Amino acid sequence: MRGYCEQPTCDRLQAMTAATRCPKCGAKAVRPRQRAGRTMRYRNLAALPIPADFPLPACGRCAAEYLSPATCDHLAPLLLSSYQAALRIAAAKLITAVTANISQRKLEALFGVSQGYLSGVKSGNRQPSSAFVALLYLAAQPGAIARLERFFAFLGGPENLG
Repeated sequence: MRGYCEQPTCDRLQAMTAATRCPKCGAKAVRPRQRAGRTMRYRNLAALPIPADFPLPACGRCAAEYLSPATCDHLAPLLLSSYQAALRIAAAKLITAVTANISQRKLEALFGVSQGYLSGVKSGNRQPSSAFVALLYLAAQPGAIARLERFFAFLGGPENLG
């Protein structure tokens, strides 16, 4: 499924109940339907899974799915929870990859985060931001840590202060 909950929807779709006519194909087959494998764009993730047991109004004939503001209100907390879980999983994997070349404590100092922060993120006790996960991804690239250390070593030099 493609789309955002923030997109405006047609008034005709907002009041959808069982056996509503599909605006796309014209069949009177739009009902709340549950199925696995549905995804939607959410924040900066291109394809966040929609829970399989969450009913979305969909046409049984052409499979078009429709989001109303009310549906989005019910779906939002579920998507937020999935999004945060995806960030925690990605961060834990990236921390493991990055700390193969540098200690966690040195990495925390390099990133300017508190001691124990990476441990908390890795164990799932702290929620990383998407920006922090992106930073971890960049730090996992070959040679990135050495370049960051060189950058910060010379950042405070007299030629950079004036």
